Amino acid sequence: MMNKNAYKKLGAKIAYLRKCKRYSQEKFAEKIDISEIYMGQIERGEANPTLEKLIAIADALGVEIRELFTFSF
Repeated sequence: MMNKNAYKKLGAKIAYLRKCKRYSQEKFAEKIDISEIYMGQIERGEANPTLEKLIAIADALGVEIRELFTFSF
């Protein structure tokens, strides 16, 4: 299990990549078939997304899943 700091870093990386692609949080959540509230929780490090959701997020962002865990950005 990742610690809370790791969840925050993961969420920040997802938010950063989403913003780089110029997706609103609402449109991105819709694209990966989750609620905007859950998307916000992921980006704030408050949620523990499944591997399936992480794959969907990476695919929607056009990156490999490992890039989500590269925290120097």
